[in-house]
Amino acid sequence: MPGVANSGPSTSSRETANPCSRKKVHFGSIHDAVRAGDVKQLSEIVECGASINEVDVLHKFTPLHWAAHSGSLECLHWLLWHGADITHVTTRGWTASHIAAIRGQDACVQALIMNGADLTAQDDRGCTALHLAATHGHSFTLQIMLRSGVDPSVTDKREWRPVHYAAFHGRLGCLQLLVKWGCSIEDVDCNGNLPGGSHLLLSIMATLRPLVKPKIVRERTKKLIWHQTDR
Repeated sequence: MPGVANSGPSTSSRETANPCSRKKVHFGSIHDAVRAGDVKQLSEIVECGASINEVDVLHKFTPLHWAAHSGSLECLHWLLWHGADITHVTTRGWTASHIAAIRGQDACVQALIMNGADLTAQDDRGCTALHLAATHGHSFTLQIMLRSGVDPSVTDKREWRPVHYAAFHGRLGCLQLLVKWGCSIEDVDCNGNLPGGSHLLLSIMATLRPLVKPKIVRERTKKLIWHQTDR
């Protein structure tokens, strides 16, 4: 209207200004692009000569490790499609599957399995991805791996099975799942220890009572009580 001062820029001018004000982020390395989930820049960086299996200085991770760590599923698929080394290990012996299991990245675990990841691969302690998923309490990740057909009773260098790790760290969801898949809470390690130790196992047995034969629960509970009073 005549005589009314313009109080500011019009809506249309603001709308056209906003896209110009947003700056495109440029990542310094292939690892940064993967962590951010930016497939376009990942592709551009590789086209400029970066190795698809380039190892970073600090963590000794490849881009595939970082994709599994951050849950960058699109980047993970891109890397696998373009030939990333699925068997490459870190200084601790971790493959991308180990990393995905630690982080509970279910979709990444599924993608790695579909692309031939070896779930029996062991790290420097003899732990598989199953052990690490059980350690960190990622029951759905654990279930995905179990459904792929991997042995749930695989042992590490101390003869600890995933069930030992689940019990020791109090991961009851994982423990229940492993028992359903046939794992035994009677298994002992190389030192004769039961999963999780006596006190923890007693409480765990109460939780797992519906899944375990009553006779086994009674017998093991009696043995544990006798062991404690005999000390």
